[in-house]
Amino acid sequence: MAAVNVLVFPCGSENASEIHQALMHSIHVNLFGASSVDDHGRFLFARYVGDLPRIDAPEFDAKFASLLAQWGIQLVFATHDSVQHYLSTRVAAWNVALVNGDTNASLTSRQKSLTYGLFSDQPWTPTVYRSVEHVQHWPVVVKPDMGQGGQGVSLVQTAAQADAASAQLEAPLLVEYLPGEEITVDCFTDRNRRIVWVGPRTRERVRAGIAMRCRPMPLSAEVETIAHLINQRLTLRGPWFFQLKKDHRGAWKLLEISCRVAGAMVTQRARGVNLPLMAVLDFMRRDVMALPLSGVNLVERRITTLAQLDEDFDTVYVDFDETVIKDGKAIPSTLYFLYRMLDKGKRLVLITRHVGDPLHALGKARIDPKLFDEIIHLDNGEKKSAFIHGRAIFVDNHFPERLDVATTCGIPVFDVDALEFFC
Repeated sequence: MAAVNVLVFPCGSENASEIHQALMHSIHVNLFGASSVDDHGRFLFARYVGDLPRIDAPEFDAKFASLLAQWGIQLVFATHDSVQHYLSTRVAAWNVALVNGDTNASLTSRQKSLTYGLFSDQPWTPTVYRSVEHVQHWPVVVKPDMGQGGQGVSLVQTAAQADAASAQLEAPLLVEYLPGEEITVDCFTDRNRRIVWVGPRTRERVRAGIAMRCRPMPLSAEVETIAHLINQRLTLRGPWFFQLKKDHRGAWKLLEISCRVAGAMVTQRARGVNLPLMAVLDFMRRDVMALPLSGVNLVERRITTLAQLDEDFDTVYVDFDETVIKDGKAIPSTLYFLYRMLDKGKRLVLITRHVGDPLHALGKARIDPKLFDEIIHLDNGEKKSAFIHGRAIFVDNHFPERLDVATTCGIPVFDVDALEFFC
């Protein structure tokens, strides 16, 4: 089967970035991104649209269907729960597949009242109170029926506080308070409804509902049983996850289920279990299995920054010492930048005052001189600006060199630390 045309929508979120990273190197995938707001996706996806209507706009269906046809999309990853459910009701008419596209599963997981109702016979389902009069133990939690990332959640101590918090929500739920440890369990179900992966992970540091520090956990019989029962009662296919929290007795209780990729599923990918890629292979009707690494015990995440350079250029002039190499070794971030520029069709020129033979130094650093279209070796005190021509940018770790080139040539100049913004 030829490579699958895969669309990520919306494509600027943390979990969209994880899908991009998980699929970008696969020979089985042609990757596309789209959003209703021009966002971070423009830096990740080579094929990108950022001006789609919102899903609640009357013109969304026609615009989205037109984009699917234009790009020949076969498989869609939805990265928001509401988008997931909305698309699940329409993809059949558009003749595309949606990862975890069962309408009932997406609706049930989107509404916590439906989730808790479906599993109300299970001891791991939290108590949901019909009103403050039915609360048996305070404090309790007020949360939105449709919410994610802890948004709109309040811990309340009294009936008055519960009423005030509920008044701020469109569809509030009154749920027992779970004071204990919280975990996320990443799962994968294949086309035969067989669970291929169940991977619990901690949520040790959370920012805006996103787990930034996670540790893989051993899979207990209790958690595995919960995963299999969820899989039995919901029609799932692809990556999904659920969250558990311990009650005051130390027993696991269900917080929520989601039919989409989670941003911190990168924890599983760091262990060698690429859940988004498994979804593509399953779509191709290939049998998949997990082969986890045993030595990955901590995953740390951080915010990254990318910038857009609104400057046309054909050539990258780059210094050598402390810019391409340091202490005789290649600087990986610079090499990554140069290869990215090469991929974009830019001409690479090495311009250096290196004492000695630059070719010999390149060889010692295991850098192929053929990476560069030209090597300019200055040895008579010439200014680098005298050798820079045309539409170009200049990279050098030395400020006086950058100042001279910026002043004389009028082109953008960068230190090594800035290269990560433009990769």
